[in-house]
Amino acid sequence: MQSDPSRSRAVLIGTPTYTELGDLPAVADNVTRLRELCCDPAVWGLAGERCRALRRASREEILRAVEEASAEATDTVLVYYAGHGLVDPHAGELHLALSGSRPGPSFTALRYEDLRSVLLHPSDGRPTAPRKVVILDCCWSGLALDGLMQGPEIAPAVAVEGACVLTATAATRQALAPPGEKYTAFTGELIRIVEEGVPERPALLSMTALFAELTAALTAKSRPLPQLSTRQTAGEICLFRNRAWEAVARPVAEEAPPRVPVGATAGGTAPSGGRAASPARVPAGEPEPDLPQLVPVALTETRTVGLGRYPVTHAQFGAFLRDPANARWHPAAARAAGTDVDDNYLAGWSGADFPAGRADHPVVAVSFPAARAYLAWAGRRLGVPLRLPTTAEWELAARAGRSGEWWRAEIAAGRVNFLGSHAALTPVGEFPPNPYNIGDLLGNVWDICVDDTGAPVLRGGAYDTPAARLREQLSPRSPAECRGNVGFRCAGDM
Repeated sequence: MQSDPSRSRAVLIGTPTYTELGDLPAVADNVTRLRELCCDPAVWGLAGERCRALRRASREEILRAVEEASAEATDTVLVYYAGHGLVDPHAGELHLALSGSRPGPSFTALRYEDLRSVLLHPSDGRPTAPRKVVILDCCWSGLALDGLMQGPEIAPAVAVEGACVLTATAATRQALAPPGEKYTAFTGELIRIVEEGVPERPALLSMTALFAELTAALTAKSRPLPQLSTRQTAGEICLFRNRAWEAVARPVAEEAPPRVPVGATAGGTAPSGGRAASPARVPAGEPEPDLPQLVPVALTETRTVGLGRYPVTHAQFGAFLRDPANARWHPAAARAAGTDVDDNYLAGWSGADFPAGRADHPVVAVSFPAARAYLAWAGRRLGVPLRLPTTAEWELAARAGRSGEWWRAEIAAGRVNFLGSHAALTPVGEFPPNPYNIGDLLGNVWDICVDDTGAPVLRGGAYDTPAARLREQLSPRSPAECRGNVGFRCAGDM
């Protein structure tokens, strides 16, 4: 759900000119355009008085504006800063430069910890906004996250509880303001994504989705990579509508003919005299489910396996349940049988209907037999026999041609939803894929695989898995076990 513009506030801070530091004229354009987008009803729709733009403001003016916005917002408060970032030479803390700031003395700049403090705790006992987004476009901005990626047991003083903090760079990198470009490197990509939208994304752009798109765009230009940290479910905060979704979704819904799965005819008959698939009924407002996509992975010079680009989603599994031939796999029926699933099977589902808003999230709480039943059904529609991946296939795809501690590179690149990053189930595609263009091999949900004997094992970790355990291999207590952090993806010989 989008943050309610009538109950949200934004403070956009930019310091484009300095007396002791180099000027950053692009910063003024950053703030101007971001305010226009925040106030645009087609993007967010904040009323003008609810979106304050501060340029060349003093420390007191900035802190007062942030405190007031945090106290007034009953939904979401956004705080954005662009300008020079400075590092306290003694404490190593991040400071946000003001017009009169100069290198060295930290008292000439705004300490990030002070901004964080008023954002969390407005004075006079006033409440603070329940959801917070902080975006920092300055050098060394990753210092605002220092230690946050290590998990809650090492939460630093700068962590903003219940918030999403997005930074232009890592703690050791400088931000860029490329000569001749209208905006700074990071904010320019952010503006472009919000202006144009992303055709393959949902109608609303979550902060995690924005981070994924920003990472891809900046990687393509060999520019400093952004960093993201979230607390609780803050990565799911949606400030902006996806403008590309309106342009693409309506023509598809009004003009395009129905999609015909591979191997089926337009009349709905199955190949080779097989049984026709029943049309999937999708809850109102949810996207039409796709069949799994296979990504080819070379096992040897002569053998290639197809691996699911993402784990199977709620919508995809829902289509399976809505086929009358699969009635035995409805939650109540499967639990009553008591052989292939346990009592946690598809927790939160009502019959064949999945929880609202979960269409593109990985399906969880499925057993080994239930996953295999889905794959047999989906394989018939794809015309490719599907199965669960072996542990060797999973490992090869996850390594993506790398040796050594490759999983650390995945974490550093922001590709992993684990306990130290988002720490809540997210839609597939929210985090960038690995070098083989396969998503969520590490994190989000454990993948059900099979070992050399054909027994089920779990690989990859989940949203609630500490970094140190992402490489573990677990064995379910029984094939019928269903866990809320376990999903599955398909594999097929090619």
